[in-house]
Amino acid sequence: MNLADLIRHHARRRPAHPAIVARDRTWTYADLDAAVDTAAVRLLERGVKQGDIVGIALGDTPEHLAFLFGIARAGAVILPMDKRWTEVEKQRVAVHFGARLTLIDEEDAPIEGVACEAVEIPLRIDAKARPPESPKGEALGFVLSLSSGTTGRPKGPLITHRNMYHRFLIYYITLTFTEHDRFACASPLYFSGSRGFSLCALYAGSTVVLLPPPVSAARLIDEVNDYGCTTAFIVPTIVRRLIDANTGDGFCYPNLRVLISTGAALFAEDRELAMKKITPNIINFYGSAEGSGISALTSAHPPEKSRSAGAIVWGTEVRVVDEDFNDLPRGEIGRICYRSGGSASEFYRDPEASAKAFRDGWYLPGDLGLVDADGFVYITGREKDMIIRGGVNVYPNEIESVLLGHEQVAEAAVVGVASVELGEEVIAFVTTRRPIEADALRALCATQLAPYKVPKAIRVLPEMPRTNVGKIAKQHLRNSLK
Repeated sequence: MNLADLIRHHARRRPAHPAIVARDRTWTYADLDAAVDTAAVRLLERGVKQGDIVGIALGDTPEHLAFLFGIARAGAVILPMDKRWTEVEKQRVAVHFGARLTLIDEEDAPIEGVACEAVEIPLRIDAKARPPESPKGEALGFVLSLSSGTTGRPKGPLITHRNMYHRFLIYYITLTFTEHDRFACASPLYFSGSRGFSLCALYAGSTVVLLPPPVSAARLIDEVNDYGCTTAFIVPTIVRRLIDANTGDGFCYPNLRVLISTGAALFAEDRELAMKKITPNIINFYGSAEGSGISALTSAHPPEKSRSAGAIVWGTEVRVVDEDFNDLPRGEIGRICYRSGGSASEFYRDPEASAKAFRDGWYLPGDLGLVDADGFVYITGREKDMIIRGGVNVYPNEIESVLLGHEQVAEAAVVGVASVELGEEVIAFVTTRRPIEADALRALCATQLAPYKVPKAIRVLPEMPRTNVGKIAKQHLRNSLK
């Protein structure tokens, strides 16, 4: 199979149907198919061959989506790169993965030592461009879905066309994507979720509405409504901003059929507020770039499951194991591992990292958690984030959830720091909506947590440091304490 083939099918089936809507223009499926052909021919003329790695460091435009499918139509493998990276970061990733060619916006400087192709915006579409028939095959590579940013040695799980198709099935069956939707993508296409959901929407024949940042929460509320969007993907950070922006009594999105939140934890307190102020139709989707989806928490699930990451998604098996990979009983905390047709089997060019993360067909995301008797998944923290204080395991998520229960706390992050007396000590960081004393937050923790879980100190920050995919950079917080 080749995922680009269905774009041609949609172009023949309903050529005038809008495929991509951006703030400044609209492409029909006929336009998109021609753009994909143009992209594929351009790559082939530059010497790209089947199986080659092609970097894509483009902005959040229709051209970005066209070249994603164009790389696939040429039989090459997508290497996502963030346009916002420095030249050094782009060079490091392109060289590490052996990119034959890297696509950059025409306005951006070439990357030293890397073969680049500048893409003009708008793309000059050649209606006569006709690439050869798309390569197909079970093991045909589709994308190296980078999972750890650009610090240290980057990791790229190789996702095949077959893997990606299985992920689409999860999106159709569990997340309820359909060909009738208008999907709002409000995050950069470099993000695994934004890219995957947008490609899935186009594969289904629906419409993708590109509404990337930077944009105010108020404007994003207006745009999703004005464009008539029925589904949307918004990261938890933006969910919290939408909650704060809605000072009225109604919903931000009264007509939204599904709002997907993924990429970081959406705590129960935030989810409850979002269901009152944004839309009641929220799906909290838990997964990873390497392994696809694990679980989904929907508005149909009972309130007592609100602190879970949801029920296991279609086509996925989940285990909780100990350090020796032995299964643990239901309800006991251990290492989460899972597998599905959407899971990668290795990190590209990284056997050492592959050996740690992949075992006997199972992927270990590094999360700690449990599965309850009803099949709901609970995440208690990250293996590397777990704090061992005086010999007792402390899970940051539990403390962060308590802090976020305070109405003035916007974000919370808990880390462990070295302690001569206890091995590690618990330190919390928060951002607030209004000024609040750290002692008041410690007092709150003391009413809901065992004494050994109460943070020794709570620091109030103007904003949280973030990774290049928008997650809170806990390592930066740890380093600030040294």
